[in-house]
Amino acid sequence: MSLKQDIKEYALDIGFDRVGFTTAEPFDLLGQELEQRSQMYDWVGKNLLQLENSVHPQNILPSGKTVLVLLWDYLKRKIPPEFEGKVGKAYLARPYSRKRILPTMIKLMREFLQREGLETEMRPAMPDRQAAARSGVGVFGRNTFIYAPEIGSYVAVVSMVLDKELEADRCSLQDSCPTDCRKCIDACPTGALYEPYRMNPLQCISFHTYGTGNFPMVPSEIPPETREQMGTWFYGCDICQDVCPSNQKKLKQEYPPDLFLEEMAPQFSLPNLLKMDDDFYFRKVQPFFYGYIWDKKILQRNAAIVLGNMQDQSSVPHLQEAMENPEELVRRHAGWALGKIVGKKSYQILEKSLQQETSPQVIEEIKMALEKIHC
Repeated sequence: MSLKQDIKEYALDIGFDRVGFTTAEPFDLLGQELEQRSQMYDWVGKNLLQLENSVHPQNILPSGKTVLVLLWDYLKRKIPPEFEGKVGKAYLARPYSRKRILPTMIKLMREFLQREGLETEMRPAMPDRQAAARSGVGVFGRNTFIYAPEIGSYVAVVSMVLDKELEADRCSLQDSCPTDCRKCIDACPTGALYEPYRMNPLQCISFHTYGTGNFPMVPSEIPPETREQMGTWFYGCDICQDVCPSNQKKLKQEYPPDLFLEEMAPQFSLPNLLKMDDDFYFRKVQPFFYGYIWDKKILQRNAAIVLGNMQDQSSVPHLQEAMENPEELVRRHAGWALGKIVGKKSYQILEKSLQQETSPQVIEEIKMALEKIHC
């Protein structure tokens, strides 16, 4: 049996769902897109993950000759209703959490390759989707996600550079989308999907939940109109995938329960997340959402926005408590949320907070919220 076949069989054996191979030639199209749309992507291209360095696989591994691409289907368990429409399916599967399923599979895969005498290298920023398309394990959808046959777009893509030349698989240029379909583009609340195969991440709801105010070289504020467009999405967003016709068969399947998520769901209520202390954040939340959030105030902000959009009077006492939070960011968005939950109690809380508040930014947010309630 060939080394390529050995690698494929081992990858499938430990839990990966698709395996492909492509050359280590530069991903020139990615480089062109990063250059042409630098205003949208400099934060990840040149700064945070330095994606530009991964356009040439030899920048990752100088002796690189092949890129191994692994796909993992992360939608195999039933999602508890408490998380539906609030947390993206990819994050519920914990593929980015250390010492969880996917990172463990990656570790096993690299150990196997090393035992076979191969040098391997990978980076947090790899041209994973481009490698997936070029290796033939998937094709791009108009929402920019990779679609794998019989799986859909709910896949995590892992790519590794190897120092041995292995036969490349044929790529498919077939479009996964129905002819003239625009459902993902039309459904995007913020217009982040502005044309087929083109997305502005700085307008994406998912990005706002973890990037805005958190990453360098990105906006520090979520505009008020965008907060409303976020709806109930606390972390991530699946709208453009969930409306896709190519995903409907996958979404309608019956899945066994995810016992871990069922255990976590009551603890991850929005009020709990809004009011969480450091102990709860570091023991429960940070390992769950590992990869993007380094300060709990970002998630507390998100919880306040969602509670405001839900406009449930039962949230008012929790937002009232948040108006005493030491973090200005949390107080500001709690004030905004109270302005969305119109009522006498919200008005009284905001008036009292206005008299006590010292931050000019929070004061401005409270005044706008009071005007909204008064009107």
